[in-house]
Amino acid sequence: MTNPCIDPNAYDVIDGAISPKRHWQFQHRATALGGGATFTPANNSAGTTLFTVQAQWTNNTPITQNVYALMTQGPVRYAIDGMKHLVIRYQWGTSFGASPADPTLTEESRVRGYPDFGTAVNAGVTIAVYAELEDRQPTNSVPIGDLVALPAGQTMKARAQVSWLTSAWGVDWYSGWGDPATHRVGKVGPVQIDLFSTPQIT
Repeated sequence: MTNPCIDPNAYDVIDGAISPKRHWQFQHRATALGGGATFTPANNSAGTTLFTVQAQWTNNTPITQNVYALMTQGPVRYAIDGMKHLVIRYQWGTSFGASPADPTLTEESRVRGYPDFGTAVNAGVTIAVYAELEDRQPTNSVPIGDLVALPAGQTMKARAQVSWLTSAWGVDWYSGWGDPATHRVGKVGPVQIDLFSTPQIT
């Protein structure tokens, strides 16, 4: 079989071997890696953004591509003492079009802990009942948004943001047991966003 026997818009012939053109195949289109952070939990109801990462791809093929985003969250570790409510928050979103704005972010997942065993009284002073909570979350991947039909020349963006906050910050334990602040740890691994496409076949 020679080149005139196939549709050159759909196939390549190289040294007699026929293969679909790249835009007719599944393909990894873009990637972005960002962040990774360490913080010391403290009274922080307003929240603190740790990092933001965004990937984007403009469809440079001659056909519409079905595009989707995948976010890989790095590992998380935190340690918190009694009557402290720590939240590590992941927000993400997508946008697409001829000239899309940066995505609007929606809170999608949380890693959180709240060891609360109540209070006690020591020497007339109300203190937290001693408690330490440590948790670890492994690396995992989740899809961001929906499958998007992206016409030639249009762009898709996928964005994620990681922040932390405290929604409760109770009294400390008795100081004679040591400084609780040295036991507070927050570590968040980097986040990677990947964009993939498959051809839209009609």
